[in-house]
Amino acid sequence: MAKISIPCLVGKTNKAGVTSWYWQPSATLRKAGFEPEKLGKDQGAAMRRADDLNAQVERWKGGADILDQIKPRTMPGTFTALIERYRKDKVNGIDPLTGERYIKQSTADTYEVQLKRLEIWAGKHPISYITPARVKALRNALVDPEDGIGHSAAHNTLKVLRQIFAFAESEDIIPKRSNPATEFGLGAPPSRKGVWEADDEAAFIKAAYHLNMPSMAFAMKLAIYSAQREADLINFTDTQLAQLEIHDLNVIARMGDKNGTVMGWDMAQGKSNGTTLMEIPFEPGILRETQNLLRTNRARDRAAVPPRLETYVLVDDETGLPWHLCQDGTVRTGSGPRRAFHKAWSSVAAKAAELTGRKHILKLVWHDLRRTRVVRLRRRGMSPDQIASITGHSPKSIEMMLKVYGPVDPTITAAAIASTLPVPVKKPAREAKKPSNKRQFKG
Repeated sequence: MAKISIPCLVGKTNKAGVTSWYWQPSATLRKAGFEPEKLGKDQGAAMRRADDLNAQVERWKGGADILDQIKPRTMPGTFTALIERYRKDKVNGIDPLTGERYIKQSTADTYEVQLKRLEIWAGKHPISYITPARVKALRNALVDPEDGIGHSAAHNTLKVLRQIFAFAESEDIIPKRSNPATEFGLGAPPSRKGVWEADDEAAFIKAAYHLNMPSMAFAMKLAIYSAQREADLINFTDTQLAQLEIHDLNVIARMGDKNGTVMGWDMAQGKSNGTTLMEIPFEPGILRETQNLLRTNRARDRAAVPPRLETYVLVDDETGLPWHLCQDGTVRTGSGPRRAFHKAWSSVAAKAAELTGRKHILKLVWHDLRRTRVVRLRRRGMSPDQIASITGHSPKSIEMMLKVYGPVDPTITAAAIASTLPVPVKKPAREAKKPSNKRQFKG
């Protein structure tokens, strides 16, 4: 019997001598969306079906759209091909010396938004299609008052475009000094100055409890208290709540329990340029709420089938599950946990605006909580080094951190000016005349 040589067609014969036929695509085809298919025991029918499937593959290789679940093939020399290489080597690249990502996953997730936007714009075209004139046309479309995406998002998109072509220059894909996005004519947007006021906090917490979402209420408190990013907060587990070694007796007296034990958050703050180890002492109120949430969540975790052995402080109040798990038990990857968290956060913010009429809460974002903590620390006269010890910034980045997270605040400005003014001299208060014990006689 002649050997059948049809691409991807595989026959498997059992002990009884019966052969079953399968179409098994290569790893590259599976990644593109082609699925293995069982073709039955009829050899002739299996061969005809395999030929049909292979014909689809050939059309796909030619750039045709096959099925919704099949990704169009990336044609060599196109802008999409450049984006895919940049994504692989830079955005998701691993440093061979350290074994760590060049770019932190959460940062890579934000890049992905820009990459997809650029791919929709010019992905199917050759790299040479993108000229300075077309980059400026893209800029104008992105900042269009009616149909655009806004100054900040437009600037971020164009900045990523410039980085992609800088990468292409470094890899000799395009000639040196030929980056069409070097000057795209859109300055950086002004720094955000959003700060949560005490009434905004109270409104958000009220709305969270109104929606039966206590985890979100505590997320607000913990964010302002610790000045940490949401990715670190939603990964806060019971193993990170630890006893801290504190040597200052005044701190122990104010933050410790009756035995002088100070508990806090012992965590590794993930960043694009490495990891910062943090130890954040908890004042009694924050510690008590943390322990209460862990107690509730731990009971739920142990009762699960199978039991979950790691307990998270912040969970999805609707499902009772950590943010990286869906209700069906599947794992959210990439930016999935943060997207789910932000969706819940937005629902609470909307309810807060509805209940209190404070519509500006809808314009405040999660990162403004971190800025709020910095502003409040500056108002209390904290030095840059002290602030950086709380936020986790390096000494070298303190000034930039204060520029980004510490907008000009009238309280700080007033305190600075007041410190230059002469201290008014207060006149001593006149002593009140003491009543005389002598009797007064009228003459």
